[in-house]
Amino acid sequence: MKYLSILTTIVLITVCLTLGANLQAQTAETPELLSLTDVDTGLNADMTRAAEIYTNLMWATYCKTDKRKLHKSKTAYDALITELNADEASAFVENEFLSAQGVSFIYAERAVLRFSKLQDINGAEEDAEKAIQFNPENVNATWILAKILTTRFISQVERDRNSKRAVDLKERMFATLKRVVELNADHDEAQFYLGSMARDFDEPELAIKAFKALTRIIPYDPRYHTELAKLYERQNRLDEALQSYERVVTIQPQQMNTRNHLGQLYLQTGDYPAAIKTFLTVLASIEGSPNRIPTEIEAHHGISLAYQAQNNFEKAEHHITRAVALLETRALSMRGGTRSNRSRRAERIALAESIQDARYTLAQIYLRFNRPQKAIDAFAKILAIDANYVPALTGIGIAYQMIDDLPQAETYLRKAIDLSANGELPDAYNALGYLYAEQGIKLDEAAALVRRALKSVPTSGAYLDSLGLIYFKQGKLDAAIENLEQALKYMPDTPEILLHLADAYFEKGLEDKALETLEAAVRLEPDNAELRQKLDTIRAGR
Repeated sequence: MKYLSILTTIVLITVCLTLGANLQAQTAETPELLSLTDVDTGLNADMTRAAEIYTNLMWATYCKTDKRKLHKSKTAYDALITELNADEASAFVENEFLSAQGVSFIYAERAVLRFSKLQDINGAEEDAEKAIQFNPENVNATWILAKILTTRFISQVERDRNSKRAVDLKERMFATLKRVVELNADHDEAQFYLGSMARDFDEPELAIKAFKALTRIIPYDPRYHTELAKLYERQNRLDEALQSYERVVTIQPQQMNTRNHLGQLYLQTGDYPAAIKTFLTVLASIEGSPNRIPTEIEAHHGISLAYQAQNNFEKAEHHITRAVALLETRALSMRGGTRSNRSRRAERIALAESIQDARYTLAQIYLRFNRPQKAIDAFAKILAIDANYVPALTGIGIAYQMIDDLPQAETYLRKAIDLSANGELPDAYNALGYLYAEQGIKLDEAAALVRRALKSVPTSGAYLDSLGLIYFKQGKLDAAIENLEQALKYMPDTPEILLHLADAYFEKGLEDKALETLEAAVRLEPDNAELRQKLDTIRAGR
């Protein structure tokens, strides 16, 4: 451009002098800037014209820095653009007074002022679009337009998210935000807008791409890694979620709630040693810290589940018992306090539910590790608070069945089923059906109960085993063998199923298969007297 370098230097010098004085005039009112033609009358007419444009632009920019002079800034931009429109901006470009980028810059600057400070969204949108028309690669103009469209879209969604206008605005908003990051991949604000809107409006892959970019642009900000982790988790991409959460706790080691969540993810992925290590880190880190109890409870609960999965009964019991004790202590401490009755009541209800959940987990551990009497005691505490708590009724019924107290088992399982006649209680149906099968009574009802359980969980090896046992007791050997073989596919290396299947084979006359099946069962449990006795009986009869 003929005059661009000279004028740019003049503008920069003047701006620096003006701003260097802290934007304060020596008089009560900041004077208008002098026209450069008054400084050097030797400038030719074209250069004078260009100088006036840049001087007015500088004045508009200066006024925009002071909220008390926003109207002057707007007036200056208006005058500039009026002049551009009067002589047609293309003429300015052709005569090299301004580049197309320069004209675009002026429109974009007025768009920023209108949108951000004057709340003139319609005018801002017109200016942004005009700026983009002159320079399609104007990042600032495209960004302002993206923010305008986002604002319009959110407003429309609040009124009617399914309207055609909302759909159109959504499409334009995403297209414009994508254009910003296409022009500048390091535009962190645009990436955040794009990621947030995509996250909230069912565009998960786009959201992941945006937040992943933010973790590259600002790698040490844990917020973006957290957002990315949550998105991966929602997509069930647990390995990637784990990596992102690990990054969060590396950046902020004191994030104990995030560590607890990381431990829960390790549980879901079956990495029990990593889960235990993570929960132990939480317990070690929060010792002595204020307000630690909720975090400590969650860690004890999680580590108990991890030890349970590792078949470590003592540690599983210890940690869940500790969680129950902490919850009960917290409940006692809430009896006083100064909170309003409503908030205190809501917190007490939530705490009571947490206590019940923790006690139920403890009772389930006792069932799993064959401590039926302890399970009965734990379930009884739950039922003392809520006599109609169906999962506890089912659990205590199963526990009584384990100690051969069949009347009590039937009573509790019947009550569980009756209280949830329209619900799905596969464990209760299966347990009652198996109870009848063991006794050899009510076999038709037993079969109906177990079949109902299988409707909910058709791939349950335990339920298929129950149905196979019922068919065996009914003398339906082919059906029994079919169901027991299927059960073994879902629960291989299960001695109880192998025993039932061997009985069915033997009764069918398939002695070789019965012997082979029993030998497999004995290899799994060499100290099981019932299995050895059955095996010796078959061998002796051959």
